[in-house]
Parts: sequence; structure tokens; C-alpha cells
Amino acid sequence: MAKDEVLLKCMEMEWQDHFQTRVQTWHSLEMEALLAVALIGIDWKLENIYATLVVSFLLILAAYFGVLITIRHRNGVEVPKFKRIIRIEEELGLSKLGGLFADVKPPQEIKWWHAFYLNRSSTMLFILRMHMILMAFGIIYLVSRAVQYVG
Repeated sequence: MAKDEVLLKCMEMEWQDHFQTRVQTWHSLEMEALLAVALIGIDWKLENIYATLVVSFLLILAAYFGVLITIRHRNGVEVPKFKRIIRIEEELGLSKLGGLFADVKPPQEIKWWHAFYLNRSSTMLFILRMHMILMAFGIIYLVSRAVQYVG
């Protein structure tokens, strides 16, 4: 197998892994959204404060882990993958042709507080913001139901 073929296969694998990571990140958000819907359904249907508190806590916990997953996927997977893809493009001489995605900037690392920089926009920041919104929803729901139960 020629060097160029190996490099092309490596680049293909990097892209496939990037897409798989992105799918996993979206799935974590989908699971949290389902938990949020389940929380409301359980609260309304069962009218059991303990079940409501448990599911609220699970939503908060899932959203917290969703934030961690999103940050890990961006910083620990996407950023290094794009560096490797760019290096492979350079080695293949594709960068002289503008690269395969010359108009696409490589992803930058994110921190949790970047979700509050409203002038920044990316898919990962959107997902991060949604995790935080669902976490806030879980906290507000938990507190409001606990106060209602105590009061």
C-alpha cells in the first residue's frame, strides 16, 4: 500500500470517528430531553413527590454529565482529530490546493463558561447550552416541587 493511500485511509478514519463522536454528543442531549419529558409525565401522572424528586435529581445529574461529555468530546476528541486531519492534508499536499475544507476553521477548545458568551456560536456550544438549560430546568423543578411539598 502506498504512503498516500495509508494517509487517505487514516484521514477517512479520523473523519468517521469525528462524526461518531458528534452522534454520541447529540444522543446524550436526546436522553436528557427524554428525561425532562418523563419528569413532567411522572409528576403529573403519579403525583408522587418522591418519584418527582428522584427523576429531577436524575435529570440534573444527566445534564451535568452531558456538560462534561460535550466538553470532553470537543477538547479531547475533535480538536486533536482536526489537527491530525490538517497534518495529513499537508502531508498529502492538499493544503496547497486549499484543503478539503479550506473555508472551515478547526474547532477551538471550549470551557463550560463559554456557553454564556452569546456572541459565539457553534454546534458544540449549542449542545452545551442545551445541557445547561435542561440542568437549570431540573433544578428549578426540583426546588419548586420540594418547596410545594414542604409548604
